[in-house]
Amino acid sequence: MIRSTVAVLAGTMLAACGASTAPAPEAPMNTTVDLRHLVETEVAGNGIERYPLEGVEIPTPSDAQSRYEVLRQRRTAAGTIIAILRQQRGDRFVYARTELDCERNLFHVVGVADTRAHVETNVAHDGPLRPTTDMPLRQELSRFICARTTAPV
Repeated sequence: MIRSTVAVLAGTMLAACGASTAPAPEAPMNTTVDLRHLVETEVAGNGIERYPLEGVEIPTPSDAQSRYEVLRQRRTAAGTIIAILRQQRGDRFVYARTELDCERNLFHVVGVADTRAHVETNVAHDGPLRPTTDMPLRQELSRFICARTTAPV
């Protein structure tokens, strides 16, 4: 009885190994995250925050409809800056984790979420660090964050 069970099990495993399954298609990588309109997406929170956070407001003349705040920023071992941003428009809000290279004026988004806790782990990688040329909102955010980084404490 045990021998027949082992034989059936071995046969089943061999058949499974020989079966060809098509690899699952990779999800397309998001090539851009539209920070200006992020608060209008399904990622944004509905106005109910368990632990409301206040950061330092970032002046953004290119988007006067929203309020942007930097909640936290830190330097990485590679010398770039990771900044957690909060955008609020009306009763909706959204968080973005960004990476900046202040010396080369490069910027990209590495995570977005509806809570401060989730933005640390969610991924919304919008490509490599790239110039902020012709992107006024990203230029304003970068200038402010980089100025805070180099300012004496």
